[in-house]
Amino acid sequence: MQNKESIQLLVNQLQLAPKDTKNEQEQFELLVAHIEHLINNDFNKLISILYRMDVSEDKLKKAIANVPTDQSSADIIAKLMIERENQKIILRAKYSK
Repeated sequence: MQNKESIQLLVNQLQLAPKDTKNEQEQFELLVAHIEHLINNDFNKLISILYRMDVSEDKLKKAIANVPTDQSSADIIAKLMIERENQKIILRAKYSK
């Protein structure tokens, strides 16, 4: 459930699709496509987004250095973004009580 909520939050924040119009897999694919676009056309914007999201630079470097042949860098970055959003959701729930 957290992944679905995290992906929805990311898709909305990046304004990739209207709210609640895509399923989780389609939203993930939109996110990956957007990241691929940023890697190829506006890398500084991607770095800015990752910085604002507070994605760990060390985790990012390690993940990119060890990208499996069956995955793209954009796939790995999307998963790190989702992981970070999951952490934020957990922290918000923990401290909102």
